[in-house]
Amino acid sequence: MYDKLISRAKLMGISLEIFSLKVKEYTISKEKFYVPENVEEIGYGIRVIDDKSRMGYIYMKKLDENALEQALKIAKLGEPDKANVLPQKQPINKMSDYEVNLDVIKDVMISLRELEENVNLTTISASAINYEVSIFNTEGVEVREKRGVYLVQAVASKNTPEVYEILVSKDPKIPVNKLKENLLEKIKIMENRERLKGKRDVVFTQKALNELLSTALPKLFSARSFHKGTTPFKLGEIINEGLEIIDDPLDSSLPFSRSFDDEGNPSKVVNITDKGQVRSPLTNSYWSVKLTIENTSSASRQLDSIVPSYTIPPSIGSSNIVIRHNNVESDIEDNSVVVDQLEGANTIDYSSGDFSLIANVSWLNEKGNRTGLKEVMITGNIKQLLKNLVSSSKDVENYGKIVSGKLRVSDLSIS
Repeated sequence: MYDKLISRAKLMGISLEIFSLKVKEYTISKEKFYVPENVEEIGYGIRVIDDKSRMGYIYMKKLDENALEQALKIAKLGEPDKANVLPQKQPINKMSDYEVNLDVIKDVMISLRELEENVNLTTISASAINYEVSIFNTEGVEVREKRGVYLVQAVASKNTPEVYEILVSKDPKIPVNKLKENLLEKIKIMENRERLKGKRDVVFTQKALNELLSTALPKLFSARSFHKGTTPFKLGEIINEGLEIIDDPLDSSLPFSRSFDDEGNPSKVVNITDKGQVRSPLTNSYWSVKLTIENTSSASRQLDSIVPSYTIPPSIGSSNIVIRHNNVESDIEDNSVVVDQLEGANTIDYSSGDFSLIANVSWLNEKGNRTGLKEVMITGNIKQLLKNLVSSSKDVENYGKIVSGKLRVSDLSIS
């Protein structure tokens, strides 16, 4: 069917892209009861660009001969835009196809169940997710890749706010014991809590950084945001001379690695900042043509899931976000407020960078003594936060999309 539709599109003088996603997911979860679940899904996203440079997009569960005509009807409702283009065929350094073992999560769940002896479990779950992405277009792109990842989650409390931990990994040797230790340790800290306010040095754990920055950074540093002025950052400005922010889809050990982006461009490492200077906006094919700048192969179809979605056309996103600071501390938490869990990251004002977030899991660390804090409100600005970033810890870890040490920021307002 792919060849037939593409051949017809070429004869009609229009551009066509077929994005295909096949997902197999096995999950075991427990809220009130233990429930195993198998999910299999196949879907297709059809993008056309007609002879007037208008774009149309539809999605379907089953590819059929009418897909081209249906997408063209949508295209006729749009505005002509010369930046509506599909990528040309380019050489791709293909990573090895990778699939995870479904049986691994059975042992993970047995281990997670041991938490019930010590805390009140809200939920535990473990998933093995295998998916195949295929992209074919009229410009010669023909790419296909199998990817797999494990997702482990636990949420618990003990006369405390709910504390959660997640692991997203490609490695079958899932460090579930470390997840349990972290969860129990944080619940113990939060059993006795005090109030605190004023300006303090704040240390963000990798978990908090994932909540705060994994969605925000791609939006703040996208070519679209720079063009429309909906970001506080400026190209070429120096934020923090010790800071590096890198989008790295090519480290095959990381969970969001990929050989190509979500429209078939070969993946590349992007230095968003270099020695603290904003160097490269994230782009996809549309915005690289619109602004006549390099295509960073940052096309993304991710919504709130690990797996891309066939229901949306590509926008701009990130893969694995690596954050480094050249000042590395061994005792980074000393004399600081440590923030581990945040609420309200979806309320960040991306145009200004302003935020007001609740740290519902945090503690004061004074000379190694850790005191849990009652719900702390942290207010600030992401640009200023990055400017005031003074150091990183030695323990670099991958949490969700973030690869970083803990980061220490000076003079944040707490109430």
